[in-house]
Amino acid sequence: MSDGQLGHTVQSFDEELKRLSGVLLDMGELAVAQVRDGTRSLFERDDELAQQVVAREKQLNAYDTQGEEMAIQIIARRQPMGVDLRSVIVMLKSFTELERVGDEAKKIAKIARRMIVDEQDPVDAYRDSVKHMALAAEHSLVEVLRAIREQDENLAIQVAERDKLLDIEYKDALRSIHEGLVSSPSLLPVAAESVLIIKAIERIGDHAKNMAKLVVYQVAGRDVRHIKSKRLAEALGKTDEEDDVAG
Repeated sequence: MSDGQLGHTVQSFDEELKRLSGVLLDMGELAVAQVRDGTRSLFERDDELAQQVVAREKQLNAYDTQGEEMAIQIIARRQPMGVDLRSVIVMLKSFTELERVGDEAKKIAKIARRMIVDEQDPVDAYRDSVKHMALAAEHSLVEVLRAIREQDENLAIQVAERDKLLDIEYKDALRSIHEGLVSSPSLLPVAAESVLIIKAIERIGDHAKNMAKLVVYQVAGRDVRHIKSKRLAEALGKTDEEDDVAG
């Protein structure tokens, strides 16, 4: 094979990776919209918006199928190795994480529809906690997509480490729901639905964290899936200054 042919092959492979990344980022943008609209439908009691979220989940599934097929074709045709293989594997796994984000957003929208039909409303006592959790999870998704786009290892570490804050919010929200239920047992149906909502939001944060760790693996070549998020910077030998930024 001549140098010209080799250059063409490498350029062609790069273009395939860019197309795969483009599909992933498009799916990510839709996943962010699903989370945002799912929680909006809940607090604004917007049944039409909730229906849209449920219907759009098929689009996320289509992205997932398309991305998986593209990744498998690239592996079969190109037989990549090293960092190229890592890139394909990371994107393949990220499609799965985003598909699961979509599942959780659909779950929130379906709960919103039930609460609207039953004329229930999230109790004021923990409405703010749920809203804060939803915004935090959405922000993590937006930031991890930026880390993917920019191949920013430090940003990915920040996203992963911030997941502990969402876990704290989750526990605070659970506590608020429990306290509200103790003072007003009649709120049990609303409380039960609210627990499902905050658990779905907490899982969305987990999926963002998982994607962030995949970015670290792609960029740094370290499999950090089983390293606690708060120890990521230390495990990767980051400086104290970088650690402060990540925290």
